[in-house]
Amino acid sequence: MMGRIYLDNAATTPMLSEVTKAMEPWLVGGFGNPSSLHTEGRAAKDAIDQSRETFSDLLGCLFGEIIFTSSGTEAANLAVIGGALSARDQNGSWEVILGASEHHCVLYTQSFLELLGFKVLIAPVDRQARVDIEWLRKNVRGQTALVSVMHANNELGTLNDDVEIGAFCRKHSAFFHVDAVQTFPGDWRVDDFEADLVTLSAHKFYGPKGVGLLYARAGVKPKALMLGGGQEREVRAGTENVAGIVGAGVAAREISEDVDWKDRVEDLRDAFESGLSEGFVATVTDARRLPGHCHVRYPGVDAETALIRLDREGIAASSGAACSSGSLEPSHVLLACGYSEVEAKEGLRFTFGRENTNEEVLRAVEIVNRVCEDISRRRNS
Repeated sequence: MMGRIYLDNAATTPMLSEVTKAMEPWLVGGFGNPSSLHTEGRAAKDAIDQSRETFSDLLGCLFGEIIFTSSGTEAANLAVIGGALSARDQNGSWEVILGASEHHCVLYTQSFLELLGFKVLIAPVDRQARVDIEWLRKNVRGQTALVSVMHANNELGTLNDDVEIGAFCRKHSAFFHVDAVQTFPGDWRVDDFEADLVTLSAHKFYGPKGVGLLYARAGVKPKALMLGGGQEREVRAGTENVAGIVGAGVAAREISEDVDWKDRVEDLRDAFESGLSEGFVATVTDARRLPGHCHVRYPGVDAETALIRLDREGIAASSGAACSSGSLEPSHVLLACGYSEVEAKEGLRFTFGRENTNEEVLRAVEIVNRVCEDISRRRNS
């Protein structure tokens, strides 16, 4: 892997050395079950609670409002499905609204919600994958159980105005779920969104895979989707992943204390974009986006072909969602934004992280330009 350039940090991030070190004792000797009353069990529970305290501090919420899960996907499923069921029990509301460019872990709850008797509405988005707020104003009403709008789009990096959306969801007593996987840690707290449910994923902020987190506001108790021992406020049954939860807390603290890292990443992203050839077309024209995201198209160049060539040249990047065969489907995000199916297969996402360097940017620009220009030239010859 020497010499490779990793530009897919929105998909996952490399685990910090501090995280590995903190997890090791719980992988080797800390085998106690956190639900046990003996010394080994209490030690494991204390370790989980220390991590819970870290997240409650960073999110600006109560200790008991943090629920650990096995992934961001599980956390989102629990928020959307469990939250909708809870809202229906409270006030009989039966509609759920999902943004059209949400991550699949949110969008794919639609069919299951419909089996449960909910009516699911898909909120349209603009060319930048931002939910149409005026549409929401017209459609969020008394029978709305839950609204789910991500803070930042995972493909384009553009930001939704979740502060405004949260305010009128609260006005109509609809639960508001925010997928904040791409924006934690940030300069926001859960109260800024007036959110009832917020979901995170540890491997997106330099922590371990296999750990998700759900913030559930006091008084909001999603219906459990997994039944068993009653762990995590009786919302998420199953013995907790102690080592992973410890690592997640350490990652969150370490990244939060590095106050300049997003500025450094943005500088790298901007340098990369300024070096791209004129053949590239920027998908995002609005400056309000995540600092590490660069999403572009090279008209006439299929993203799958480009990504395979780039991988052979030592660059890891991405595009739309991978299906089970490993080939690329048209990006559902770009389709929702109004791009054609051909255009939706051209999107290339380069996402920068803390580990990237100026030297890597210079090499990446040369390789990306050369590869895409070569593919275009061969197709046109």
